[in-house]
Amino acid sequence: MKLRNQVALITGSSQGLGLAIARRLSAEGAAVSLVARAGDKLDQAASELAGSDGRAIAAAADVTREGEVERAVRLTLEAFGRLDIVVLNAGAWQGAPIAETTEQTWDTLIDLNLKGAFLTLKHAIPALTAARRGTVVGIASLGALVGQPGSAAYAASKWGLRGLLESAALELKPSRIRVSLVYPHNINSAGRAIAPGSEERDRNLEPAEIAEMVAWICMAPEHVSVGNVTVWPIHAGLKAQL
Repeated sequence: MKLRNQVALITGSSQGLGLAIARRLSAEGAAVSLVARAGDKLDQAASELAGSDGRAIAAAADVTREGEVERAVRLTLEAFGRLDIVVLNAGAWQGAPIAETTEQTWDTLIDLNLKGAFLTLKHAIPALTAARRGTVVGIASLGALVGQPGSAAYAASKWGLRGLLESAALELKPSRIRVSLVYPHNINSAGRAIAPGSEERDRNLEPAEIAEMVAWICMAPEHVSVGNVTVWPIHAGLKAQL
């Protein structure tokens, strides 16, 4: 258990990729603070992890609301006394041509995918810098590397996340805080069954596969910092677009 005695805060962790990451870090011994909107899914996720000999709390918060984010970080520190890992996973996708993208869609994606990451990082930084160590992992997308028709608002939010965290990496380096970005291809977030060897399998990753990458980043020796990592199925990726 390489993360024993460490504490991880994971946003968007009541389901999908965030929950897969929480499970993987918990399996390595980390205590986990699950941050997501209040509801049965969040409570069930925390109960599952706490009930499997792990340590977990549900820190309910809408990551677009600063007061709720500050409270979630505070609850984490009160419960576990420290903070070592922050995974900025909360996000959503909505697509439409630019001329058909509503202001509401734009605001929703920028707020959740970018502002939510900013607020979480802002309130986590004091605990990380006080300890002079830590790991921050942001979940971006291949949409943060290349433009995609019909997905401009989403791409803008993920390019913004890239700018935020690449800047944070330089800002936090003197405090020995490592900042990484993971750029996954399409993720089977709904958990539907995909037939082995099918074209759909060739173009979709499972949440647990991305969670392995996040865990690997968090478990790297403290003198090792992992930068930007792209992850895609072997038959997919950026090749056709570059």
